[in-house]
Parts: sequence; structure tokens; C-alpha cells
Amino acid sequence: MKRNYLIILCFVFGIVSCKKEPLPDLPEENSPYYKIKGLVNDKSIDWNVGLDNVTISYGTGNLNGIETYYGQINSLSNNEAIKVEVIRPERIFNGAQIAVIPQSGLSYFVHKPGAIKFNFGSNFSQFNYFLIKNNSNDFVAMDLINFDCYGIYNLELKFLDYSSTPFVLPVKYGFEEETISARFDCVGDGGNIVASPEVISGNHKWYVDGTLVSEESTLYHSLQNGIYTIKHKYTDDYSNESEHTTLVRIKNDHFYWQLRYFYEQPSQFVSNYGKVIVSYLHNGTWYSSENTTDNLKNAFSVSNINTLIDENFQPQSCTFDFNFRSTLYNINQSDSLYLPEMTGTFNIGLK
Repeated sequence: MKRNYLIILCFVFGIVSCKKEPLPDLPEENSPYYKIKGLVNDKSIDWNVGLDNVTISYGTGNLNGIETYYGQINSLSNNEAIKVEVIRPERIFNGAQIAVIPQSGLSYFVHKPGAIKFNFGSNFSQFNYFLIKNNSNDFVAMDLINFDCYGIYNLELKFLDYSSTPFVLPVKYGFEEETISARFDCVGDGGNIVASPEVISGNHKWYVDGTLVSEESTLYHSLQNGIYTIKHKYTDDYSNESEHTTLVRIKNDHFYWQLRYFYEQPSQFVSNYGKVIVSYLHNGTWYSSENTTDNLKNAFSVSNINTLIDENFQPQSCTFDFNFRSTLYNINQSDSLYLPEMTGTFNIGLK
């Protein structure tokens, strides 16, 4: 992997040691540093980390298979907390800077239900033997699958004309790469497959059933009759990574199909990388901005962004000033909190 850019950045960003929970050393006049102020419904909050039993925690998390960066300010006196979570951007480094948070600010992440539809090209008869494991853990015949939430899902698929053993296929819903796509197209030459990536430049790794078989930009590989898992891991010139996995079949010593999937209308291609989620702990219940489309019209403004790196020149955390408005709902949509205008300074962990 290419990490030379981080050596340059060490002259731009502060250097800190491996992640610690205590606050960084700051001038006396800047303390307290991390803070949040505003209204939660009609209740005023003014939390300053290090004062009045207020603490901060930060690190990385996971949203349905996607890495996130979070910071959380905790008011221990009333057992309440506010959490800001940023879904990792598609490209963390853009050639000039580490762009975890764009200078223009953040848009909200909000789940939207939809479906993807499978396709075997012109081999329509394959659907006669194609089963998908549903939410009841039953394998049923269908050509599409519905999703309530965005994320990466490991689907179990069976092909009864080949084997009763299921194949596990990671499927991205709502997290399609736009600038570093690892998708590829397969064609056949007898029992050989030729897999051509959408993006040629950069570094490539090709895996067949989990085994690395090539690091060329285009995969040329001979396969016997059967169904195989093909994974393509792509790394661009700035060490940003993505990967795409699908299945291919060789039948009667010829390439038969490549499994593809598409968004079922009216669902559309969506990229939710780099969006923000705000959550609030109130009376033992978490309320979140990801549960309502009301937040799609709201903005999360940021300024004074500063990325800190450690002694190994790796991104450590990111501090920023913010101003945002948000409506939060509990998980069953039975209650809500309204945060009309929140301001302050936050820190999110990057590792």
C-alpha cells in the first residue's frame, strides 16, 4: 500500500500518540475544548468536556458492515449523551489531504427501503434452480430481495442444478462506489474467464474462492466446470480501497454466466459514503437521525477541521466545529426529539 502521502501530511497536521481517551494538551485559555450547546426539545443543554461531570469518548464503529467514525459527549450527571457518527468516505485521501469530513459540510444518512434484482444475462433458465435464504431462514425461489436498511449483507444463495451447498455473496445496498469502483465484467473463452475491471489504473488483486490468483489489471484464468466466487480488490494511487464480489459459472467447459444485481425500480443507485448520523441518549433510549426523512432537508455545517496523525503517520482523530439541526426518532418511531440548533466542537476517532 502507498503511504508516502502521510509523511507529507505530518508537517500539516498535529502528531499524537496512539488513541487515548484523555483530552489533548491545550493552552489554558482554550479549555474546555470539546463542547456542545443548544436545545433538545425545549430543554437547554450546555456541556463542556472536563466540567460538570462531562466526558468524551471516540473511536470507530460499524454500520451494517460499513466502517464509521464517531465521537460521543457524555453528561454523567443525568445519564444523557450525544453521539456524532460519520460514515467513512469512499476516498479517505484525495491526493492533497485526508478528507474524512468535507469542508462544505455533511449531509444526513437516512435509511430508505428498496430491493435489488439478480440477473444471469441471457441464461434465464438458471432461475428455475435459484434459491435465496429469506429472513425466516428458508431458501425460497425469487429473483429479488428486499432491504429495509442500507449496508453490506452476506446473502446465502443455492443453485439446485449444481449443489445443495449455499454460496455466500456480499451485496452492497446503498453503498456503491462512484470514484473507485471495483466492479468488473466477465466473458468466456472456452473454460477460461476474462474479467475486465471498470477502472484500469491503480492496483488490482483477484481472488477465486478466496485464493489470490492474479495481481494484473485484467484477470485471465482457467476454470473447470462449476460455480466460483470471484473477488476483485481495487486500490487507487492514493491507497483508497474498494472490492466487489460475485459468482461465475462454467458449464459444459464454457463460460455460462456472471451473476449481477441491479436496483429494482423505483429504487436507484445510492452512495451513502461520508454521511453523518446524530444520536441522543435520553431516559435510557437512543434516538437517531437515521430513522426519518425529515433530516434530508437539514444541513450539518462544519468548520476549523483538523486531522491528527500518530507517530506512524496514520490518521488518528479529527476535530471540528459544527452547527446543525436535526430531528431524532427512537427505533420504533413512537417518540422523537427535536434539536433546532446545536453548536460546539467535536472529536471523532479514525482508528
